[in-house]
Amino acid sequence: MPQCDFLFAKSALTRFSHDLSGVIGAVSSSLSLLSELGGTDNETLDLACANADILMGRLRFFRAAFGNEGPLTDLAVTRKILEDYLHTLENRVVRFSCVWQADRELPIFLFRLMLLTGQIAAESLTRGGEITIKAKAGSKEIRVEAKGKTVCLDPEVLKVVHNEADQVLCTKTVPVVFLQNCLAEQNWHLSVVDSAESLIMLLNEKH
Repeated sequence: MPQCDFLFAKSALTRFSHDLSGVIGAVSSSLSLLSELGGTDNETLDLACANADILMGRLRFFRAAFGNEGPLTDLAVTRKILEDYLHTLENRVVRFSCVWQADRELPIFLFRLMLLTGQIAAESLTRGGEITIKAKAGSKEIRVEAKGKTVCLDPEVLKVVHNEADQVLCTKTVPVVFLQNCLAEQNWHLSVVDSAESLIMLLNEKH
């Protein structure tokens, strides 16, 4: 295995483990508390169920975005997977909404690109916000825009986008490095317009 691939695999595993371990721990703690109480406590049970839903939402997303294409059969499935994943990132102050302006008749490979770009957009919205996904049949382009109170694309991610340095392999850059490789397979590329008010990501075919 080339050194770059090996480092990416380690970074990806670290990233997935980090994103899932806290939720698994919360479910485990809730179940342990129920066991200690010797019965069903509705509040604790609700907490365990909520965290189990978060866990499954993230697992389904990681499988679809980074695994085989099997789960991504159409736009409706892709939409549910992304929106369920965004819901797992929410809390009392962070909320996400998705606006879909996409045709149903799209090549299947675009669905993975939507998930990965949606993940990058969400991570740039530190206080939540709105993510708009545009993709028209035949246009050979995806446009993803993130708007919120705070829009901040991680500098390491930006370096990877602009090829300003060798691909920076760390947990923060796993989605964008993987996205770049998926784009290269289709002879596509990514461009970014970043500001304090919004983040626009354009994915399209190279000319």
